[in-house]
Amino acid sequence: MAIHGDDDTSPEEETESGKGFLSGLFGASSPEEEPDQGHSVEAESPVDPGTVSRGDDKGLESGDFSEPDSVQTPARIYTRDEHDLSRKQIDRDALKALYRLHDHGYKAYLVGGAVRDLLIGKAPKDFDIATSATPQQVKKLFRNCRIIGRRFRLAHLYYGRDKILEVATFRSSGGADEVIRDGELIRRDNVYGTPDEDARRRDLTINGLFYDIGTFSILDYVGGVTDLRQGVVRMIGDPQHSFREDPVRLLRAIRHSSRLGFRIGEETLEALIDNREEILKANRARLLEEFLKDLVSGRAAAYFQQLLKLGFLELLIPDLHERLEEEGEESQWLELLERVDAGIAAGEPIRPHQALAALIGPFVREVYEEEEVGQLKAFRDRKSAFRELTQPVLRQLKVYKKDEDRLWSAMGGLHRVSGCDSWDELPSSLQGKHWLRDSLQVLHLLQPELPAVGEWLIRSREMELEDPPELTRKRRRPRRGQGKGPGRRSSQPVGEGKRSSGNSSQTGDSPQGESAGTGRRRRRRRRRPRKDTPNG
Repeated sequence: MAIHGDDDTSPEEETESGKGFLSGLFGASSPEEEPDQGHSVEAESPVDPGTVSRGDDKGLESGDFSEPDSVQTPARIYTRDEHDLSRKQIDRDALKALYRLHDHGYKAYLVGGAVRDLLIGKAPKDFDIATSATPQQVKKLFRNCRIIGRRFRLAHLYYGRDKILEVATFRSSGGADEVIRDGELIRRDNVYGTPDEDARRRDLTINGLFYDIGTFSILDYVGGVTDLRQGVVRMIGDPQHSFREDPVRLLRAIRHSSRLGFRIGEETLEALIDNREEILKANRARLLEEFLKDLVSGRAAAYFQQLLKLGFLELLIPDLHERLEEEGEESQWLELLERVDAGIAAGEPIRPHQALAALIGPFVREVYEEEEVGQLKAFRDRKSAFRELTQPVLRQLKVYKKDEDRLWSAMGGLHRVSGCDSWDELPSSLQGKHWLRDSLQVLHLLQPELPAVGEWLIRSREMELEDPPELTRKRRRPRRGQGKGPGRRSSQPVGEGKRSSGNSSQTGDSPQGESAGTGRRRRRRRRRPRKDTPNG
């Protein structure tokens, strides 16, 4: 692939990406740079001249966990010979998008979790881009672009196989008329800004790193590289204000701490505990999406255990929290989540609605172990039994109705599949059911000691199952007198309208009168005005 510039990283160097940068560049073993000495490096116009300079690492050496000054610290630039991040590690489509923006005169940076993961040697799931181009300007450059968002406009670039690249314009630090606030909570934010303003608007320091495609440099405005070295999750700026501004950041701080094995900074942890009730102000749909992502992240047990310890589970899912206070329930609950993590690590395609059974595992296990439920013959009766006990806790999560129904169907089929000793004993009428794969997955989580279930689950993944029934809303019948269009009956007798006339052609005896009853009104003929006569 022909791309611009020189990037002389060899494939052998890529295998050690992240390790040398984080442990060698800033450690005492680095011969090129001492951590105490600062020196300036001239950037090849990655940002406006005069606004970027190399800072020093005084006060940020290993073991010092004091909060960095994210307001006055200038960006620190790490040139290509100072880090291990190579273009060969960046997604091909993301690289092309970066260069198209750069070639048209816009600043284009790889940002967020992609830079973080590449520096610590992980494969990023998403490659997000930040640019100086507005969403409309991005749309003019890419035919596969669609603009989305209400609070902040984003450009999505659509590729094959459900692949989406997110391109965002640099955000301002706020304070303009376009920022609509409800107290501290931001409701709408379409103010564009500069790279350093955008970096300081992000949530965590480790997510505030930029990779400049024009100079192959890493820009660090917020001390993210130092926190990566020290294994600290820290909010950018004032954590008290940041959590009130966007309460979902409370969960994100806990997420990155559990996923990366990092500790939460002292000031950030104190603000997180003080503002945990702010999470109740967050949009419930966003919270559900966050939960579903974390359930299949491979670190679900550590994440939800943190939520339990810090008091968030009590606020968001009180019924589950109350159940976990019973003796032995918490350990069994964590075992279920650990089985989900083990399946994800083994490459099993566990879906979020299947993992929900582990999250509400205490309730699922209670119904599954009841003898009365096992003796029920009808599938709908067993499904109703599970629905009766699990619906309240699922309502607290605001789970989508389609996911609720699929989960209840899976639970309803548990006793049908668990009662068979071999695949041949499974009735042929069940082998095409839409809930079969879900039931086997839930049963495998509840009883992993059954070896046959794992084999059946693999076989079911290769089968073509019937589609789950769609949940359709009941159509409301139109009110009488509001029927319009062809094929709808009028609520009034044919020929009788709001403006009746003595003309016999509107009584319905003629073909024109019949058409009036189908919603098509006959055009009335305008009368000529009378001429006034002297006799009046």
